[in-house]
Amino acid sequence: MTRLFHRESAGQGLLFDDEITDRVLRDAHDPGFVLVGIGEAVHTRHIGTRAAEHALPVRPDVAATVHHLLSAGRLVHGSRVTVTVDGRTEPEAATTVDVAPIASTDAQPGDRVRVFVDVVRPGHGLVTADEFSGAIVRENGSYLVETSAGEVIGRARSYRAGAERLARHYGLRADPVEIEHEHEAYPR
Repeated sequence: MTRLFHRESAGQGLLFDDEITDRVLRDAHDPGFVLVGIGEAVHTRHIGTRAAEHALPVRPDVAATVHHLLSAGRLVHGSRVTVTVDGRTEPEAATTVDVAPIASTDAQPGDRVRVFVDVVRPGHGLVTADEFSGAIVRENGSYLVETSAGEVIGRARSYRAGAERLARHYGLRADPVEIEHEHEAYPR
């Protein structure tokens, strides 16, 4: 019997909801995020004020998502700036957060890819497409999404959402997603 071991980066467990990830990627454009201090606390600015000198702390789930997207390469560290935080008069050093080029472009109609999910046993699906492959493994009520190299890139609510997340990881759009359950292979 093969055992699979997974390592998650900090905050990855909070990435169940693709809406949060999508919102963070949009907000990284405007109003933008900054990482303040040595601890890289995530702050934002008011909408339409990307160059503003005042920064506001974000919710913990947004901060965890920003850090995860940084570690996944979907967001990147930008230029050094100074900002004021929490009504302090002394400016603090901060680093801007920019959207990585692959994450900033929406998939074009030609970027669609047909994705197959073969559920070989309960809670374990193998993902294949012409451009990539991976696995989706159920753990604690959600699904871990892995690349073919075994790198966990996030969580999903279903096999379909996992296939879509894996395609987005490679800058593609999963359309269509075909899921096949190998019922005859399941032990009774």
